[in-house]
Amino acid sequence: MSRAFAVVLLALTFLCAPASAWAQANSAPTTYGKHALPQATQERLKATRTTIPIKMRRTLDVLRQGQLLSKIKRTAAAYGIDPIHILGAIVGEHALNYDIRDNLQQVALQFARRMQNVEFSCGQVSLERVLAMPEFKQCRGNSNAYWTCVESNWSKVRGKSVDGVRLPRRNLTESCFNPFATGQTYGLGQLSPVTALKMSDTTKLPPITYKDADRVYERIIDPDESLNVIAAVIVDAIQAYRAVGVDISDKPGITATLYNLGNPRERARRSRGRPKVNYYGAFVEDHIDTLRDLLN
Repeated sequence: MSRAFAVVLLALTFLCAPASAWAQANSAPTTYGKHALPQATQERLKATRTTIPIKMRRTLDVLRQGQLLSKIKRTAAAYGIDPIHILGAIVGEHALNYDIRDNLQQVALQFARRMQNVEFSCGQVSLERVLAMPEFKQCRGNSNAYWTCVESNWSKVRGKSVDGVRLPRRNLTESCFNPFATGQTYGLGQLSPVTALKMSDTTKLPPITYKDADRVYERIIDPDESLNVIAAVIVDAIQAYRAVGVDISDKPGITATLYNLGNPRERARRSRGRPKVNYYGAFVEDHIDTLRDLLN
């Protein structure tokens, strides 16, 4: 069995465990505990209001099994953060955003057949050719700075023609980092290839590049590796706010919000020292006792 396929099977073991159903809500939530939800968020969650408790319970049941909680604690210790931040990010993803068990089964089949020699491209144009365009010449620095710049500048080139071929008009991840056409985020932390590349210099793992797509996918699918990326994303958010004089290292609702929204440095600059939770962070805050009990 190849290492890549074994990684996918390990991820499936986590995501396909049996679930215990909670009582289903009868109406869309207007609040999460003390946090009022904006109308747009209420509408967004309305279609999934009956599945959130079920997915929450499923996630907690699975986390209690195996060694995932001990791995979360060890990873958090290695990165100098409270494990509640990692746990909150994982539970938020699986309870609120994606029930990805079926999708990952499909991805597993794709990986089993095609994991070798995967290459990233933007439609019919190689990613290497795209990154050589003048619009990306200014992108430099560490992996986070570089890929944040690429992501930002992609809006300047999408839809343009390169060597007579038109680039896709969708976002960077969907246009250039979706060779299997099965989704944009995967695994325990619902990570994208772009996030893994951004955090390449921040994790305590060997660096990766877009030229080795197989390794990029292993990093976001393999729970042992993806926990490092999740931790790195959280550390990056804490550092971004620390740079503007705000300590969020003891605020898992804020770090969960930033995990959900991304772009912490820009959000830190705009926050004026007053970071706020969104629905995702509010969900984590309102279940904080449950999450703490799980860690204990």
